[in-house]
Amino acid sequence: MRSAIKLLFFGFIVLFAGNLSVQAQIPISVGGIELTASVDNPIPEQIVTITARSYSVDINTATISWSVGGKVISQGIGETVAKVKAPALGTVLNVTVSAVLPDGNRLTKSISIGSGSVDMIVETDGHVPAFFHGKAPEGYQNNIKIIAIGHIADSRGVQYDPQTLIYRWKKNNQAIEDQSGYGKQSVVVAGDIVPRAYVISVTAETRDGKARAESSVSISPQAPEIVFYIDDPLYGPMFNAAVNESIRIGSEREVSVLALPFGFNKPKDSSGNLSFSWMINNASHPELDSSQSIVLRAPDTGAGSSEVLVSVRNIRNILQSAQSGFAIVFGPSATQSTSDLNF
Repeated sequence: MRSAIKLLFFGFIVLFAGNLSVQAQIPISVGGIELTASVDNPIPEQIVTITARSYSVDINTATISWSVGGKVISQGIGETVAKVKAPALGTVLNVTVSAVLPDGNRLTKSISIGSGSVDMIVETDGHVPAFFHGKAPEGYQNNIKIIAIGHIADSRGVQYDPQTLIYRWKKNNQAIEDQSGYGKQSVVVAGDIVPRAYVISVTAETRDGKARAESSVSISPQAPEIVFYIDDPLYGPMFNAAVNESIRIGSEREVSVLALPFGFNKPKDSSGNLSFSWMINNASHPELDSSQSIVLRAPDTGAGSSEVLVSVRNIRNILQSAQSGFAIVFGPSATQSTSDLNF
């Protein structure tokens, strides 16, 4: 009986000792500092805010000193935040924080800050006139193409060829996996049936993953519009001056006006799937539905004005529609007349 009790007691000691040995393997933090930067991949000369935290000691009571390259940039009691400027391409900024606690213990932590940038070019397949110098607007149901050019340099300051970088694309933080990868500098995003603003972001990094840069662009689709231009018989469409609210017909007694859709999906040299609907003084003219321009002639006698209205819609992309108009003023005065224009 005594041997059984001894054996049971010995087993309890072994089991208890075994539990002690298991618990002794669990790492216990004895104090430390965690550093976080406000920007993971800053561009050169961007201001970066670095914050020091500790989950085991109260560093708000410590004397904290921040240094860059061995030179102290700020210090003070509870100085848990420091701001530094991101370095030039190909260089690394080493930031060190030292915290001396009231009991004399010292905690030290360092963080390395690099830099890089990505240029993003936004293109749309929405139509704009020839020789248009402005940026084409992103219209409803347009396909948007974004091109990224990464600027990352090695330790010698030599930039990597942008075509040799790895590009990771996201739309509203959702990965676009089929268009991401080595050398994939562009992404094409189809226009949604429900137009909403969205953000396209990209991270460009070297093949070894040691250097990276990131950027993003916000896309806000807009409704397409119609812009009117006078189509001169000698010079052609006068794209240098759009028609505002009215056109005055002078001694020539007639004018040709071109209605140009902005932001619609259409071929360059034809109307494609666009349908035009013209109205003059609230009277529709279905015979002009396939025409992008109209010739207006003033009556032989009388003076006055007439209202011209045109509606354009894409029969395949239902969100692409617009309506606009202008006034034609004819005769020696600008008084309203019941005389109608001829066309």
